[in-house]
Amino acid sequence: MQRILTSLCLLLVACSGRNADGRAQSTDRGTALTALPPNADHATRRAHEAELDREFPLHGLVTGLQLVIRLEPLPTATVLGRLRIGARLRLKGSPTRTSTCATGWYAIYPRGYACAGEGIEVAQSQVESPVAVPPPSTDAALPYQYYFVKDELVPEYHQLPSRDQQRETRDYVEHYLALRRQSPERAARFLRGEIPGELPKPAIVRGFLDRGFFIAAAGVDTRASRRFIRTVRGRYIKESQLEARRASQFHGIELDAAHTLPIAWAVREGLMMSPRTLPDGSTRFADDPSAPAMHRTDIVQWSRRQRVGDRMLHVLADGHYVRDWYLAVAEPVRRPQGVRADETWVHVDVGEQTLVVYRGDSPIYATLVSTGLVGHDTPVGLFAIREKFVADTMSDIGADAGDNRYSIEDVPWTQYFSGSLALHGAFWHERFGLKRSHGCVNLAPLDAHHVFNLTTPEMPENWHGITTDHTGLRGSHVYITE
Repeated sequence: MQRILTSLCLLLVACSGRNADGRAQSTDRGTALTALPPNADHATRRAHEAELDREFPLHGLVTGLQLVIRLEPLPTATVLGRLRIGARLRLKGSPTRTSTCATGWYAIYPRGYACAGEGIEVAQSQVESPVAVPPPSTDAALPYQYYFVKDELVPEYHQLPSRDQQRETRDYVEHYLALRRQSPERAARFLRGEIPGELPKPAIVRGFLDRGFFIAAAGVDTRASRRFIRTVRGRYIKESQLEARRASQFHGIELDAAHTLPIAWAVREGLMMSPRTLPDGSTRFADDPSAPAMHRTDIVQWSRRQRVGDRMLHVLADGHYVRDWYLAVAEPVRRPQGVRADETWVHVDVGEQTLVVYRGDSPIYATLVSTGLVGHDTPVGLFAIREKFVADTMSDIGADAGDNRYSIEDVPWTQYFSGSLALHGAFWHERFGLKRSHGCVNLAPLDAHHVFNLTTPEMPENWHGITTDHTGLRGSHVYITE
């Protein structure tokens, strides 16, 4: 998997300690406020809001596509994060004006500095946005509505097109496709505008998307009786050229004294087997039609593994047997060296295609995942989460989403742990428990959201992402084994 865009989503919370449950506790460079705990009661929230009004009296609205937040009020300082258009923030009242920022560097809650001239509207009270920019749904399985590009070449418009502009664009696309059938090389040159005398690209078109791409939507608008999807980046795509995608409803299981490891799921359809003794005294295992059929993602009552001749079989609690590759079993592992006893961490078993979240030595959540296919193997070892994003754009993630040229805009609940490899939600397939990715760890969206909220660094309310790189934050460890 390869990241194709600089992320729009880094954010800015620092950490000087841990809460009792192992989650990050925020502190603020140059401020007296800490981030409000997500489970704070009403009185605590009111007290926090009063203190926020005193310490950060100004309100801000991000008006550019992204706003860079830095560790210090300098253009060369470490980047702590980027906020998206429409995000609201609180600022201290006395900006620092410099030769590099005449509008002033503002201290931002809970940490960092931003130059107002780079895209903040500052006011004494909450600023009303001139355009409707809905925030991501941070309490849902998917933060946005997602669509699959189903036509061969689909235009993205800068603004809602008129009928004449749609016709002009249609003629341009049809001409390109005709050229591509004759000569892909000439068609590529046409698309780049390198052939004199050919049709120019319509001015209203920002670019084109190939079949197999996915886009994230912020709404639907209509012009001339045609419906257009408005993307989170403010572009417009004709709805009839897209296909809505929904999140899988699969999810894992919370673990406690009554629900403990091991947990086993069926990952293939099939029948349980029973042993039969043959006349020669040997034993044969055969499908038992009287036993309940196994359906994908069913939890089965697992007992142990047993080698029978040259085969490994699963033995269920009721005495039935199941072929080895029909089940995925999440079993407990020891906390690896380097992981603290109070830390929340993640174990991924590539061989079993399972994931378990631990708090110290106690497993608290288990589910199925999809890791890398052969040739795109997910690496084993001990890693740590470097960046977390509500959503981040990726490409070349796996065969289920399209060919190697495709892009997925705003992959949900993304947590990078090694280079471009991440734990993230996958809404384009439901084959959890089987290898499907190009190296990342795919989770069902409900699971990805849940795990995202369990790991550190913890996400402040209303922010889009957070990074540990050179910020003093600690990210949860990700322990990957075979």
